[in-house]
Amino acid sequence: MRFLPLLLLATHLGAQVRPIQDLTTEQIRALDRNKTAVILPGGILEEHGPYLPAFTDGYLSQRLAADLAHAIAARPGWTALVFPQIPLGAEGYNHLGGQASFPGSYVVRSSTLRAVFMDLASQLGEQGFRWIFVTHVHGAELHNRALDQASDFFHDTYGGRMVHLWGMVPVIGAWGKVLETVPAAAKQEDGVSLHGGMDETSLMLYLKPELVSPGYKQAPVHTGATVDASMRTAHEPGWPGYVGSPRLATRQLGERIWKALSQAATEYALKVLDGADPTQYPRYGDLLSKVPAYAAVTRSAAEAETSAARKQSDWLQQKRISQ
Repeated sequence: MRFLPLLLLATHLGAQVRPIQDLTTEQIRALDRNKTAVILPGGILEEHGPYLPAFTDGYLSQRLAADLAHAIAARPGWTALVFPQIPLGAEGYNHLGGQASFPGSYVVRSSTLRAVFMDLASQLGEQGFRWIFVTHVHGAELHNRALDQASDFFHDTYGGRMVHLWGMVPVIGAWGKVLETVPAAAKQEDGVSLHGGMDETSLMLYLKPELVSPGYKQAPVHTGATVDASMRTAHEPGWPGYVGSPRLATRQLGERIWKALSQAATEYALKVLDGADPTQYPRYGDLLSKVPAYAAVTRSAAEAETSAARKQSDWLQQKRISQ
């Protein structure tokens, strides 16, 4: 499948943005490995409550890939080689409420996610590619660690650089800095907005307004003043799948958040191309592991993954299928 933002980039920038699915063997072989940056857009299918689409994070990841491709192609002699979007992610935020199953969330195990990106890294490494950027917007610990591990594997095995951009604290921190400028009354109402609240609804009003349900304007508040309090909200009966106050969302706020996030991701990607070591920057997955309140969320997701793996393994053994 082709995606419109990437096609538009290819139209405006000629051969410098290349959707890999459109290239022949010889065209791929001819790419200068030292000046070709591979972009792997991800995208988790994950519930975002009654007002936002399940592919919210996927749309953000897709747009981030397009923005990054534009920036790389603007560098003289460089090519952005863009893969089709990979709609796989781990640890949906329904685990905030300890729920392994939730309409809209269709995830894979973090070990599966890691294996997919390690497999792609292996293929790219064997073909001599040296620069890979993953654009995969999703805030769960297991998910982010899996992508960081795949990135480290590529570097340790092939000597190139593979960077999970969303997993860099300076990148995701740009989002938070914009939220610091929100008026105090709005901050108080939105609380510790962990998922599908004012910020994500604003982003979708900016990027995909046609997919936002008009009901967000009357959305009841589900939040808390602390991380612990917000997580308790997710355990309430009938929790709708979001934490925050979507009714406060505006397109203008979404535009500000997006431009800050996109600029930061592009800035750090270009720093890596100029020789910066991405491992010098703190990682979001590591940061999450140090937040005690998130331990229960990660544990819930890990238990669900173990249960799924056991169920599948039992069936394979029963059918005498080699694992």
